[in-house]
Amino acid sequence: MSEDGVAGEIGVGTVLNGRYRLEESLGGGGFGRVYAAVDQRLSRRVAVKVLTLREEWGDGDRSERQGRFRRETVAAAALSHPNVATVHDAGEHEGRPFLVMELLNGTDFRQVLLERGGLPVADVLSYGAQICAGLQHAHERGLIHRDIKPENVMLLPDGVVKICDFGLVTQRDTTLTRYTDPHAVLGSPRFFSPEQAQGHEVTEQSDLYSLGCVLYAMLAEGPPFTAGNAVGYAYAHVHETPERIESRRPEVPADLARLIHRLLAKRPEDRPAGAGEVALRLRAMQRSGAAPRTPSALVNGARQVVWTMLEDGEGLLAQGRFADADRRYWQALQQITRLGAEDEPASFAALFGRARALEGLNGAAAVSRRLTELAQNTSLALGPDHPLSRCVAAYAASRAE
Repeated sequence: MSEDGVAGEIGVGTVLNGRYRLEESLGGGGFGRVYAAVDQRLSRRVAVKVLTLREEWGDGDRSERQGRFRRETVAAAALSHPNVATVHDAGEHEGRPFLVMELLNGTDFRQVLLERGGLPVADVLSYGAQICAGLQHAHERGLIHRDIKPENVMLLPDGVVKICDFGLVTQRDTTLTRYTDPHAVLGSPRFFSPEQAQGHEVTEQSDLYSLGCVLYAMLAEGPPFTAGNAVGYAYAHVHETPERIESRRPEVPADLARLIHRLLAKRPEDRPAGAGEVALRLRAMQRSGAAPRTPSALVNGARQVVWTMLEDGEGLLAQGRFADADRRYWQALQQITRLGAEDEPASFAALFGRARALEGLNGAAAVSRRLTELAQNTSLALGPDHPLSRCVAAYAASRAE
């Protein structure tokens, strides 16, 4: 009997498609089990998520879960961002879909909070901004996570935060086949939005509500509401007002408290317009209230490596190799994030490069909004008179026209 209750099925020791040897079970939920594995072809360790199928499920349930899992695979493979877990491969083994991801050497925030309790405000600002960056990337591609919670956000040893598990992801495109009722109640009761609790259709603002719950938990050592069961949580999200975060953590700055409670607004239209706006506000708080930083996190060899990557990206752009340029800029952003240099000119130069690469791939209309937001963020971080700020602003204005 395998770990998911189906005789003769996949488990530790199985080699998927003759390539991925499952070595250790890392846990699982209702839709899949995750294993540490070895990619025998490339001799590297990876994480493999295998769809859960149980003997007692009927054909309809099996088909629904297979469809949702395949949709997760497609959705996750479309994302490429330093704050989203990277997908390497996908396939099927004897009719069982599986997804191959980077094996993250980190700790999910549920465990972080169990070990550390309430986190320092400066850390919450940094972690929240990174989650927003990953969400913004997904939302811009029409993907809504629907299950943002501490267990689905990983903290790596170098401080980088990655969103994981797009197992309940949905897409705004109504032409796509849906494997679940768009009004079905899905998500985690402690962290899902009022509209999810009521079975209403979700939007990007649903992810932002869940983000508000996560930020609240990071500061207060627990989510905004407590209840004995899913029904109790659903009622609280829809009808009850959360205790002010300042009552549980008096040192929380007023601006952060206001933002968190705006994220927790009952009506989606009363929440921030998007993850990019939330990231912008969190970054501004970091700059105004966090401990003084060193003049530059990119020192010595690190700066040279990053700017060499950016120069490579510019060269690829000039050659019209937009996909290769986008990949190079993304690699530079990963290095920048690892070094904690997200507010430095190199970071905004990489984001500007990615926007132009995506413009080459998808047209100016596809990146007009991104460029406008980038111009605002660059000006706020570097000052409106910085050469890069002026350059991005002028480029964004020309595309908006």
